[in-house]
Amino acid sequence: MHNSFPQVAKRFFNPETLIPFLIGSIFLSVLGNAISDILKAIIGDTTPDAVKIAIGSVLIFMFCIWLVGKSLTANRLPIDLGKSSPRKHKGLILLVSREEPCRKAIEHHLPELKYCWLICSSQTINVAKKLQQDFPKLIIPEPLVIKDVYDPVEFSQVVMNVYDHLPSRWTKDDIIADFTGMTAQASVGMTIASLLMRQSRLQYTPAESRDGKPTGNSLNPIEIALTEKRLVRSKKLKEIH
Repeated sequence: MHNSFPQVAKRFFNPETLIPFLIGSIFLSVLGNAISDILKAIIGDTTPDAVKIAIGSVLIFMFCIWLVGKSLTANRLPIDLGKSSPRKHKGLILLVSREEPCRKAIEHHLPELKYCWLICSSQTINVAKKLQQDFPKLIIPEPLVIKDVYDPVEFSQVVMNVYDHLPSRWTKDDIIADFTGMTAQASVGMTIASLLMRQSRLQYTPAESRDGKPTGNSLNPIEIALTEKRLVRSKKLKEIH
């Protein structure tokens, strides 16, 4: 720390640094005064007029910040997890926790999506109700409220009941189950139900992160295949080792 200040001062007062800094400062000062004179000539030179100019300048500055931020977000390269997204389905079974991943999972299957079954707890039922309101064109039955969020059997029974009461002429291939939300037991219960019902259509909606930090957004769902062939092959490999 003792040697850092002299080094910084030396670099700052270096002609290669100082001269461009002074030129830029003078340019901005002249430009600012010119714009100020133009605004005073157009709007006025009274105190209320000066307040209007100041407020307008702040609003323009905030708009520029928003525009630059939006541009940076739009120019970000999409994150590729190397996994394929599921095809669009007519039906979706969804574990409800945070609103954002639920919304992402639903929007992925639009406009083909017709039915959406929401499984929630007493703590997340308000999120489920809001999703019902935000997607009025979808048929969303009353949310299925789980009593014990740490009981995978209860989750599996609720999911299997959905499979047993599908709309007329629907098959299990018409729907897909998303096991992203709620507890780990919820994910286990949904997976068990899919296996017991011979239904391999599962998806997961991963959270987005940039530079190792979560952004609060979600990526597109990825398909999780639990076919019998994969399970049998995995079992054989385990026996060999």
